[in-house]
Amino acid sequence: MKYSLCVESIFPETDIYDRIERVMEFQPDAVEFWDIHEYDTKKLGAVISKHNLAVALCCLNNNWDVRMNDAFSRVRKNIEETIETGKDVGCNTFICMSGDVVNKTDSQKMIITENLKRMAEICEAKNVNLLVEPLNSIYDHKSYYLDNSYDGFEIVKTVDSPRIKLLFDCYHMQVMQGNLVNSLTDNIDYVGHVHSAGVPGRKELHLGETNYPLIIETLERLGYSGYFGLEYFPSYDSRQSLKDVFQYIRK
Repeated sequence: MKYSLCVESIFPETDIYDRIERVMEFQPDAVEFWDIHEYDTKKLGAVISKHNLAVALCCLNNNWDVRMNDAFSRVRKNIEETIETGKDVGCNTFICMSGDVVNKTDSQKMIITENLKRMAEICEAKNVNLLVEPLNSIYDHKSYYLDNSYDGFEIVKTVDSPRIKLLFDCYHMQVMQGNLVNSLTDNIDYVGHVHSAGVPGRKELHLGETNYPLIIETLERLGYSGYFGLEYFPSYDSRQSLKDVFQYIRK
């Protein structure tokens, strides 16, 4: 399994550049980010290159302001700008979000699907990937529209592009639906990235209710070739936390 580590949720006492230096102790295969456009991406790219690290993915610029239920002209402009930003750090895979629930009529699935179909043409021409992410709407993202993987996979299958897939976040999906192993098994061809954190609390993986060794074993059995991303908030010292988490998942 290839492991990526979200550096924005760990070592909060240090800046983003020093965090990359610190995580090298744990030899991740890649790092990932939420908001690279908020940093000096040239400097960030140099630090990443120094350690010969891959960047698994990052969010689209202005990810919470420009979402997939927005007007396509805004969506297109945002991804085109993000692609250029991503080049500085060697990133070609980006996370996009649905909007919030805005009315009682379920028209958003149609809007998201149509926008992603049109985005697929850009992604295929630019050789980049776009991952739509379901989030839990109970605790962390109340009113978020795409809050389960069932609708998410349906959207991705309808778009039908190798450049458009689902980001399967085990933390969010455990909160909303459970059934993680079967969901991954039935839809593995449409999974572009996997995220993880402990439930409840989005803390260390080994302190939660989810059997992550089984999830990893399942992904390996299915021939999943993407990254297994650690996107959690340490509940104690970041260094010791990472040591414990990697020991748990690398058994």
